[in-house]
Amino acid sequence: MNSRLKKEYKRAFSELREIINSWELIPDSPDDEFDSINHLFLSQLYKGSDKFKMSKAIQFELTNNYGFSVEHIDSDKMTVEVLEWWNNFKK
Repeated sequence: MNSRLKKEYKRAFSELREIINSWELIPDSPDDEFDSINHLFLSQLYKGSDKFKMSKAIQFELTNNYGFSVEHIDSDKMTVEVLEWWNNFKK
């Protein structure tokens, strides 16, 4: 990975971490608690995945790896927020 892309990724990771942490999925959790979600979103974004695929991937991660109930998460809303951020980030 070239240095420009590496810097961009670090900045994106930091900004996206703030967004994910603002959702307070687990109140008072450590800042890095949902870094796997962050990596998953960024991976999907850099691959150019569509909203549906991203939403399903996040839903799977939250339900299978974190134990959230499907009824208690809105992966579509999360994905829309991340996509809006991404569109502004890439400008």
